[in-house]
Amino acid sequence: MLDPEEKKHLKNGVWLALIIVLILLIIKLLELNFHVDFSALGIVPHKATGIWGIVTAPFIHKDLLHLFNNIIPLFVAIIAINFFYARYSALILLIIYLSSGVLTWFIGNPGIHIGASGVVYGYLSFLFFASTFSKNKNMLGLTLLIIFLYGSLIWGIIPLRQEALISWETHLGGTISGFIMAILFRNQGLPEEKFEWEDEEENIDELTDDEINKLIEDKIRQKRNEKWMPWKRN
Repeated sequence: MLDPEEKKHLKNGVWLALIIVLILLIIKLLELNFHVDFSALGIVPHKATGIWGIVTAPFIHKDLLHLFNNIIPLFVAIIAINFFYARYSALILLIIYLSSGVLTWFIGNPGIHIGASGVVYGYLSFLFFASTFSKNKNMLGLTLLIIFLYGSLIWGIIPLRQEALISWETHLGGTISGFIMAILFRNQGLPEEKFEWEDEEENIDELTDDEINKLIEDKIRQKRNEKWMPWKRN
């Protein structure tokens, strides 16, 4: 069960993710409805005129398929970061958002780079590496889910057999940004999940024989109550 504070973080993350996804959809619908192309707002590597794309490029997509491929992982990642790193979530989301674009501007091939995939790679990279540094079981569980659903992401950062219109540099820039941020914030997420019985095990050496026997009896009684009165479980 989530405590009130965790529920608040989860709710805030959902709202933030919904707002961002809605903005992305509105921009794409404006392009389609008014027959305009915002691709010029993308990142143009190594050119001063292309620096503004660091801010605007993630909002621009080639087509609806390009957009929908980014929406789901982006939605999940924003919620997860806001939940596990609530206190620093705004800072983490913003720095990865900007740094992934900065790296793309430095390492990208000539042309215009658009789409939120670099940001998506950055957020998922952060969650993956942060979960390996964290002992929180929920965080590790989320990582396994990400690997299962988006395990093929690794191929997006390798410049081999890539389609001409896919910016592997953007993906790589996002991945590097997420990794660096995971290192910087490795001790700032939710604490390691700890159960009541773990505290009891740590203190059991300090108990007398009578206290240990009483502890065992209490646990047996508690298990019986949970069996016959399951509604009383926390």
